[in-house]
Amino acid sequence: MVSCPVLLSRWVFTGQLLDLLLNFHSRRSDVVVLCFSIANPNSLHHVKTMWYLEIKHFCPRTPVILVGCQLDLRYADLEAVNRARRPLSRPIKPGDILPPESGREVAKELGIPYYETSVFDQFGIKDIFDNAIRAALISRRHLQFWKSHLRKVQRPLLQAPFLPPKAPPPLIKIPECPTKNRDGPRQLLESPLCADVMFVIQEHIQLFAHRIYLSTSSSKFFDLFQMDFSDESQCLAVTERHGRDQLMRTLSLDTEEDITILPNLSPCSLRASKSDGTLKMISFSGMHWCTKLSLASWSKAFHSIHKENVINPVTGAPALMTIVKMDHSIHHGPFSAVLRFLYTGELDEKEKDLMKIAQIAEILEVFDLRMMVENIMNNESFMNQEITKAFHVRKANRIKECLTKNNFTDVVFRLDDGTINAHKPLLISSCDWMAALFGGSFMESANDEVSFPNTSRVCMQAVLEYLYTNQLSPMADLDPMELIALANRLCLPRLIALTEQYAVSELLKAYKDEQDIDGEILTYLELAQFHNANQLAAWCLHHICTHYNRICANYRKEIKSKSAAENQEYFEKHRWPPVWYLKEEDHYQRVKKEREKEDVVLNKHHSRWRWCFWSTSPAVA
Repeated sequence: MVSCPVLLSRWVFTGQLLDLLLNFHSRRSDVVVLCFSIANPNSLHHVKTMWYLEIKHFCPRTPVILVGCQLDLRYADLEAVNRARRPLSRPIKPGDILPPESGREVAKELGIPYYETSVFDQFGIKDIFDNAIRAALISRRHLQFWKSHLRKVQRPLLQAPFLPPKAPPPLIKIPECPTKNRDGPRQLLESPLCADVMFVIQEHIQLFAHRIYLSTSSSKFFDLFQMDFSDESQCLAVTERHGRDQLMRTLSLDTEEDITILPNLSPCSLRASKSDGTLKMISFSGMHWCTKLSLASWSKAFHSIHKENVINPVTGAPALMTIVKMDHSIHHGPFSAVLRFLYTGELDEKEKDLMKIAQIAEILEVFDLRMMVENIMNNESFMNQEITKAFHVRKANRIKECLTKNNFTDVVFRLDDGTINAHKPLLISSCDWMAALFGGSFMESANDEVSFPNTSRVCMQAVLEYLYTNQLSPMADLDPMELIALANRLCLPRLIALTEQYAVSELLKAYKDEQDIDGEILTYLELAQFHNANQLAAWCLHHICTHYNRICANYRKEIKSKSAAENQEYFEKHRWPPVWYLKEEDHYQRVKKEREKEDVVLNKHHSRWRWCFWSTSPAVA
């Protein structure tokens, strides 16, 4: 700064200790830095009415510099700042924050330089000390005018305004899986709404279940419910297989299971079970004629299967169900545990009759359950968690395949551009809205076709896949806002969050490809706020605020007409760069040009004075 050593010593005085100001004169202070807080208007008022007057009274020739501290509070989250302060501290209000022109006007009135600083952002600290040294050296020119190095000292320089950093974009948080998705299958088994299977055990015990749950959990049940036992030729097409050991068959089937990763959801094969024996048709006459299919030679667990109208135990309405009569060796308790596993993928360690459960699992080819029983008996039940995860992975892929191939569907949704088949049990167990629709007193509970107006097939497909697999698999032509609107209608907050995340990722992808997304974001903001997509709305607000000048230049009418009054207030408060910075930048550039002109004039004057002795006269020339 100057070619001379400078010793810097500081004395700090705070509060109302005015007597200490006498030390300024006794210690021969060279400069006084007068500080105030930009979050405390009273401190600036005291600068003008008390502190500056006292300083000039005791140190009339000492230069003074006015400094506004805590600059970072001008853009900080005041709620978070107040929470971090002491309990009895006075909270900082937005109205307490002083703009830069307030301090600058006081400094101009007092005729002293003005600077701002923030220890938090490490801004302005060096500027204060450098310019304080300049002010002190300049004041010494009158006393030590013979020292040439003091003539080279510049007056206190201008301080460029502080540009606050951009606020980070809000993160899209995905809530945890609702308890409805975890407990829904168990509750559906206990209260079998829309049941389409009835098991008859020990001739008199009835257990109700759902084909879609059993078929996607066990290949044996998939083969069973895929049989067209009303056609005798189709039933006899199952060939007999002899001489194969049951355990070896079990092991071979276990290795053929295709486990895929759930997020990819690549379809896995729903293969047919390899069973031995032939199927026999049994006809009988009665109140209602029906055809029974003997399963005794096909599997040791089943006796016969047929279809019949049965009263649903929950609704009391008659419904066509598949009646499966179990073998006499199958008992109610162990078989109920097997059904619970097929619905939930879990096995209680305190379950009784583990050996019988393992036997039924062996016969029904439920290999995961057989392995879980073995782990419990070997005191290795901790390994069952991985088995449960793998079970749900396979089940999710099979459910998605059933949705694609329309297997075991029992309801049709009529949409604006077509129809799509679905499964009531899966919808009831994963969505409260669907449970009320199909399990309550609405007319849709008894209908096989439900109309969904203002909904496209692609959008409903995404909703069904989410309800079935708890994952979002968006297609290329999916409209995120349409999906958010439908998810809001169905009261699915987690699907809304997943769609918000997908919408933000698509917008960022288009932005990286240098596409104009500002107009689309303005539309997204209005729709997101209307359909309770609060996280997407917050992200849109952040994007608009951080690119406010550009968006206002290109979409001035849209941003004024589409945005509500609350949004306009938010823009003015959080826009970047903030209004106070733009004003300070304009003032800085204007004063900087004025100073440059003054320096040019001053340099010309010094140059003429320096060389006037050596200039030649016209006569000599």
